[in-house]
Amino acid sequence: MLEFDKELIKKLKQQDHNAFNAFYLQTVDTFFRYINANYFLPKQDVEDIISDFYVKRREAIKSYDEKLSFTAYFRTIFKNIIKDHFKKSKDLPFTTLSKDEENDFSENLMDETDLTSLIENDYKFEQIQKAIKKLDDLSKDIIYFKFIEEKSHEEIAIIMWISNDNIRQKISRAIKYLKNILESDS
Repeated sequence: MLEFDKELIKKLKQQDHNAFNAFYLQTVDTFFRYINANYFLPKQDVEDIISDFYVKRREAIKSYDEKLSFTAYFRTIFKNIIKDHFKKSKDLPFTTLSKDEENDFSENLMDETDLTSLIENDYKFEQIQKAIKKLDDLSKDIIYFKFIEEKSHEEIAIIMWISNDNIRQKISRAIKYLKNILESDS
């Protein structure tokens, strides 16, 4: 999980150039991986989104309340930049990405080991991309943190401000949903 010391945050609020460089170096790879794993955009679009984020975050940091989680604060800004990108995009309307499919999930929890059997079916990358795009934003984020960044349920709960049990349930539902989509498309 990305951790930031209070001194760095203080320097960011003071608009310190070196602090911005340190923040950039500490976060840019994570942002690239997140966008590539969840949205499958062309490299130029990814670079534009990330560039917009760093420009807007530089101004927004001035109003950051130190009582709040800094990680959650800048992740919210980042997610809003992504939403803005899709609202402007003519190719893919944002409404397809924010669709809430919570009611489509079965209430039976799946074990995460089912993911291994799912992967062993040797699905094509395009099939997996298509299936992931059908997840709601929250589920995409949780799947990203769990399987791309390999975070624990506890770490994800802290980042997302959701209970540990809810994280476990969301992962299970997302895996089950992905499995159903992939099996029906085969």
